[in-house]
Amino acid sequence: MKDSVIRILHTSDWHLGKRLHEFDRSIEYRKFKENLLRTIESEQPHLLLLAGDVFDTINPSLEAEKFLGTTLNEIRRRHPGLHIVITCGNHDSARKIDSVSAYMECCDRLMIVGELPVVYYEENPSVCDVDYEKLIYPVRTDDGKLQALVVAMPFLSTTRVLNLGVNRSHDGSETDYESGVRNIYQGCLDFIRNSEEYKGADVPIIAMGHFFVKSSTLSGSEEDKATDMIGGEQGIGVSVFDGYDYVALGHIHLRQNIGGSRRVRYSGSPLPINFGECEYRNGVDIVDVLPAGSSDDGGRYDIEVVSRVYERAVDFIRIPARRGMAGEEEVLQTLNNMQISAGEKSINELPFCSIFAEYNQENSGFDCIRSYREILDKKIGELSGKAFRLCDFKLIRKEGDGGTVFRQQDVQSLDDISSPIVLASRMYEEVHKGKEMPEELVKLLSEIIEEAENGKDDCSGKSA
Repeated sequence: MKDSVIRILHTSDWHLGKRLHEFDRSIEYRKFKENLLRTIESEQPHLLLLAGDVFDTINPSLEAEKFLGTTLNEIRRRHPGLHIVITCGNHDSARKIDSVSAYMECCDRLMIVGELPVVYYEENPSVCDVDYEKLIYPVRTDDGKLQALVVAMPFLSTTRVLNLGVNRSHDGSETDYESGVRNIYQGCLDFIRNSEEYKGADVPIIAMGHFFVKSSTLSGSEEDKATDMIGGEQGIGVSVFDGYDYVALGHIHLRQNIGGSRRVRYSGSPLPINFGECEYRNGVDIVDVLPAGSSDDGGRYDIEVVSRVYERAVDFIRIPARRGMAGEEEVLQTLNNMQISAGEKSINELPFCSIFAEYNQENSGFDCIRSYREILDKKIGELSGKAFRLCDFKLIRKEGDGGTVFRQQDVQSLDDISSPIVLASRMYEEVHKGKEMPEELVKLLSEIIEEAENGKDDCSGKSA
């Protein structure tokens, strides 16, 4: 281990309980747990920071909650001296995160913050302010020496931030979200500087946060979040964190430094959450806070980061591998080259597959898109569940000069392929140049199918 002041394992965005198109991902999470335990064993960090989005939903499954509890318990049994700090993300229920400690066999050297702690004014119970003391976690050595201070900041919603007393000016007007967040972070620093316990302590001050920082790089599935301001909140500037020696961020799944400095950083997600992230180098970060010496940005400490990239338990196959649509030759050749598992893999170990195919009549080996689709349906039917798990299948027709106009033809799952209604709708669109089948015709066809199926059941019953 380097002669660091403190070594941090920075991670975030576990999204426990996440399913991909309803496919189970427990094998991937078990592999991540093995990798995480191996990293802790080899790197021997002093501090583990989990910066939000612990779960994928505000109401996670019991299995997801148990997975978190057993993982933390195993870490504590193997490494009782490791400090662990966990904060809430926008996908999490703050109350659920606060209750995680109920799963822990021992809560020593552990801090969990779901709700932003507040204190109400006696003279005005409707106004509250941040309870800064409950956000500060002191990292101490075995002999009690203060090693670092962590500001364990949970996800900050706009409503919560703008309703705090600290964010109201003397005339009672409210400030904007970014200024409010800055007030909270700087308020934590002021509390530390003025606290009798920490006053004058020359140790690294580390902040956690779960935000969209304006200068961050978005990629893949996160591109749309730039306009939505991830999590429904506004973006913040990197200057919000002025005065902190390291900021461990969560929210963006692509690991990166912010503002050209290693001091403010997203660790990224430890495994791809969807196909938009399949090119990411997922894992965790090991952060060494070193004594100042060659700092190039004037910080009190030098920061050195090493990323630990984890091998995936399940592969992601996208046709085409790049973004966009794949032509006939690429789609058919890729499908023909796929190997059916000979029983050595369970269904939950098969790769996830996403297919985006394009039909261009001018360069096609098929006389119409329907003929091409029938071949694709057959090949996908032969391979799905044996060579891969199909997540997306979309076939579009390329029309017009330059290929600028597209019409979506089909399908999102194999359920569509086996549906008579869907197949009939496709044929109707072909004949009527893209027009949808009228509702009354769909209803009539549904009644005919239902009558036929009921007749089939009656016949089978009689023969029995």
